[in-house]
Amino acid sequence: MPSPSSPPSHAPSGSPANSDTGSDAGSDTPSRRAFLAAAGTALASGLAGCSSLRRFRSPDGTDWSASVPEPSVLSPPSATDGVVAVIGHRSGDIDAGRVVAFDRESGERLWDIDFGRPTGLLAADGSVYAGERLGSGRGRIYAFDAADGSQRWSQTVGNIGSSMAIAGDSLYAANGTLAALSTDDGAVRWEQSAVDGVGFTVVVAPQDQLFADERAVYYGDDEGVFAMAPEDGGLRWAWRPDEWDWTDVGPVPAGGGVYAGGGGDIAMLDADDGSLRWRTSFGAGAQVVGVHERGSTVLVAEGTDESPSDTFGTLYELAVRDGSERYEVRFDSPVERTASTEETFVVGTRAGRIRWSRGASFFEPFETTLSADGYLLGAAGAQAFAQTGEGTLWALSPDQ
Repeated sequence: MPSPSSPPSHAPSGSPANSDTGSDAGSDTPSRRAFLAAAGTALASGLAGCSSLRRFRSPDGTDWSASVPEPSVLSPPSATDGVVAVIGHRSGDIDAGRVVAFDRESGERLWDIDFGRPTGLLAADGSVYAGERLGSGRGRIYAFDAADGSQRWSQTVGNIGSSMAIAGDSLYAANGTLAALSTDDGAVRWEQSAVDGVGFTVVVAPQDQLFADERAVYYGDDEGVFAMAPEDGGLRWAWRPDEWDWTDVGPVPAGGGVYAGGGGDIAMLDADDGSLRWRTSFGAGAQVVGVHERGSTVLVAEGTDESPSDTFGTLYELAVRDGSERYEVRFDSPVERTASTEETFVVGTRAGRIRWSRGASFFEPFETTLSADGYLLGAAGAQAFAQTGEGTLWALSPDQ
């Protein structure tokens, strides 16, 4: 049964959001790459060098905007059942977390919840899940009703919950251990501190490293990619290549495969046994930051940061069959954020350029530009959500 705890405060709908300062990556482990660390630093610094005119100018495609807590963790906005939620901190205090939920269509502020030090966020199947750090490597997971913010349950786990994934009636939480919780009541079904000698450390990007479907729970780190059995957390298969950077993207299950990005490489593994189907490298200095499969095509976004002469981003279109390149689109700034839905792949560059794409070679894209110096990027359907470092949530659509 869920562990008893004092419920967080539930502020009335429409209460004012705070504009906060400070940052916390939520893992207290070293950055896996300066490329991503720079993005987190940009979020913390906000828009100190921007004029008021730049700060409040609406980008093309804006549906609505709202004031939100500044992000103190790298969990992007997350949406479910017509509701989009964001997490951050308030009053300049990283130990004072807040989750805020909005109506996706109108931008109406539906509810907000205050609690302790925030670590992670996931919205799925009509619920909003938020992680809270308790100390000594432990954390608490809260489940709130997405429509009204009422608390459904809370549970204490042996990790800080900065990365979460959901499949069926199980919620998986990681960063220290890997725990499986019932989505119905929060009961812990199992918890693993290590599997086959591999621990569960989430380094920078909570939206990566941990994914799940009906077949397995997938985790990636600097050793490779691992698939655990949903029923008990036991190892189902492991892919340990001789040379592999930290798993920056994925492992993302799609179709019959599992995609993982490490450094400048993207690999496709067989979902049943973890065998390598193909591996494509984008060269020295590249950093894969997102992947999106659609039919016979897989889109891969990367950033190359070898300034001052070679700083750019690329959106590649590869063949699912063998990873061969079909097409590419070049950006003048490294890609740092991506969000993938069944409808679209949203790519965001360091310079704030955001592009929607369903396939680089056969779709006329829509693009817009944020004036923010740092942002987190989420999406639902064709709509994108950018939570900026100074505390603004932009809801953006390609048909506006």
